[in-house]
Amino acid sequence: MASSFDLGLGLEGTHIVVTGGLGLIGRVVSHAFLSAGCNVSILDTADSQTIDAPELQSPTLVAYKTNITDPSQIHQAFSDAEARFGPVQTCVALASLDLSVLPQSESLADMDPEAWKRVFDVNVHGTFVTCQRWLQGIRKAATNPAVAPELRNVSLIIMGSEAGRFGVRTMAAYAAGKSAVQEGLMRSLAQDAPRLFARARVNAVAPGAVDTARFKEECERYGEGFQWRECEAT
Repeated sequence: MASSFDLGLGLEGTHIVVTGGLGLIGRVVSHAFLSAGCNVSILDTADSQTIDAPELQSPTLVAYKTNITDPSQIHQAFSDAEARFGPVQTCVALASLDLSVLPQSESLADMDPEAWKRVFDVNVHGTFVTCQRWLQGIRKAATNPAVAPELRNVSLIIMGSEAGRFGVRTMAAYAAGKSAVQEGLMRSLAQDAPRLFARARVNAVAPGAVDTARFKEECERYGEGFQWRECEAT
């Protein structure tokens, strides 16, 4: 049973998809929406059959094992979620390769081109595929007279990073990828989505360092200087 974490935002009954919803940040996001009374569909590479977080145990939350870079998997997961909870009104495109798990290089001159491709495949292409499927679902729902009047809280939220603005010397691919989704992709969709549904909103959030167990491990490994460098720009 989900514990109380009511955001008081009038989200009760809203169907929300969270990609990467079983990750360190994703599970907190999923829990917050669940506690606000939402129907939550998680798309994650983790085993969807075993959700070990007790706060996510709820009949109004379901998880689908999904590779966001595969359009067919994204399409199927969204279709399954829609069959269970109805149209996906809000989508949080959170899934990406996190900076803390990516190989670092002293200089772009030393970066493996395959690492660059992998980051863009997941963080940019995967986000695009997710956003595209959400938009297709909204377009379909908005043109259905039986469904359109019930649409509310129609929103797309793209997870960016401060790295997309300030850069990361040791992992340029991550910074470039986040810049692509939180600027070019988000701004393009912000113009596109309201044409399909007038009240649709598209935004991006670009946090800095987040207090997770992994970040604490990094601070212990690299010292206080690491923590300061990560936080000083936010």
